[in-house]
Amino acid sequence: MEHIPNILRTRDLAILLDMSPDAVNDLARKGIVKGYKSGNQWRFRRKDIEKFLDREAKYPASQA
Repeated sequence: MEHIPNILRTRDLAILLDMSPDAVNDLARKGIVKGYKSGNQWRFRRKDIEKFLDREAKYPASQA
């Protein structure tokens, strides 16, 4: 994950997670992905995204 910048914008994270920017914003609003607002834009710290990805790898969403 060395190529990932320390701070990601919503669009960057959406590409990384292969989902829409709206879905990423929804995850941030719900607190599923830790982020912070810079003005009216969400920003995400690399270390928080790494923790999220580790958590998802250990406990993936239900596959029902």
